[in-house]
Amino acid sequence: MKMKISSKLIFILCMTNGILFATEDIKPSRATLESNVGEMKVEMLKLDNGSWKLTSILDGGSIVRREESEIFELKNNQIKPIRYDFNQRILFRRYKASADFSWVDNEVSYIENKEKGKIALEKNVLGPSSASLQLRLDFRQFEEDNIPEEISYLVFWKGTLKNRTYVVSREKETVETPFGKYEAYKVSRKFDEESDRSQIFWLAPNLDFSVIKIFDKNDREIEIKIKNFEEIS
Repeated sequence: MKMKISSKLIFILCMTNGILFATEDIKPSRATLESNVGEMKVEMLKLDNGSWKLTSILDGGSIVRREESEIFELKNNQIKPIRYDFNQRILFRRYKASADFSWVDNEVSYIENKEKGKIALEKNVLGPSSASLQLRLDFRQFEEDNIPEEISYLVFWKGTLKNRTYVVSREKETVETPFGKYEAYKVSRKFDEESDRSQIFWLAPNLDFSVIKIFDKNDREIEIKIKNFEEIS
């Protein structure tokens, strides 16, 4: 049985946490999402030192289980990753990864299964999870008639720094989810022309530009929609 779980399942987790964000502040929250590979739960908590921790769990029973978390700071609308952890099981195959971001030494120390390494940091580098949340935060700052056609970020991913670019459709579409029906901007991740890879995200202005739906194609097609959401008091 061949199964590949998209690394972008976490994308909607990061951004659906924004449904109950205030205009200036992130609020602690929980969300549940449905997909054709299992149910996903996400939690965003503020830690005692003022940083934030985003944790997600995808539970696909005996087929797949995926846990991912990232600790980050948020200053002046810019995310600064601190610690990233990843643990995945697909059937009998396991994969673990972690990364520590030292902004004093300007380097990332990472582990990918048994491989260890370090690379230099650059300004405004984002973590594997927080890159998607930064996109939603930036959308909140745009005027409706001044949304860019493309948005790019420098992201740490598997021991390297990579540019990640999103193409934005200016016209909103109507999207129906278990959480409700909303007008949303369509945002597509840009891949090489010869690639069959596809990722499309829908951001709803009436929900503070949270992502309400994802379509992901990578060996198999995955559709993810927000199911429910609650603010943590």
